[in-house]
Amino acid sequence: MAANKVKTRLDDLQSQIRKLAERFDKEREKQIAQLESQLDKARQRVSDEMNRRRERLNRLEKVQAEYRDKATSTVQRQVDRARKAVDDARQRVDDSEARKRFLETEVRVLKATAKQASSLAKVIHQYERDLEKRARDIEKRVTPKKAVAKKKATTKKAAVKKSAAKKTTAKKAAAKKTSAKKAATRKAPARKKAPAKKAASKAPAPQPSAGTDSPSSDGSASS
Repeated sequence: MAANKVKTRLDDLQSQIRKLAERFDKEREKQIAQLESQLDKARQRVSDEMNRRRERLNRLEKVQAEYRDKATSTVQRQVDRARKAVDDARQRVDDSEARKRFLETEVRVLKATAKQASSLAKVIHQYERDLEKRARDIEKRVTPKKAVAKKKATTKKAAVKKSAAKKTTAKKAAAKKTSAKKAATRKAPARKKAPAKKAASKAPAPQPSAGTDSPSSDGSASS
């Protein structure tokens, strides 16, 4: 009896142990399943986060590449402008140097020309002074002859003027006499017309003598 009780008790214990083991297994599997599910979810979250970070990184790299390209092009343009400015400045410097050399050469030429002109002016001035001195010497020599010739010319001119004045006065007097005679001749026929008609009826007209002046003779004399 005791053996059966022990055996029964042992069987009960073994069944309890099996039940506990099964429950433990189920609980463990359940926990394992939960852990695996959590792990999958964690993996998914990590994967999603990694994808998002990768996308962000790609966008950042793209933006960096674009910015790098823009910055490179901007820097290249600035460098090109700077080089062009340097080249232009160098060209202007070269041009200014060339112009400076040209102007210096022109200044030297003008100075030389001015020096030559000054020398020539001095020579001309000296030549003018010599000519003036020579002219004064010649005037001193010729002055007496000129004075005599001038005096003779003045005397001759005065005589010519005097004779011309006399001729003019004589012409004016003759013209006055002629005009007076013409006026007297015009008045005389008008006075003699009436007595001449009376005398013609009585006797023939007297012949003019040689000593009597006629209007024609007056006219010829006046002319």
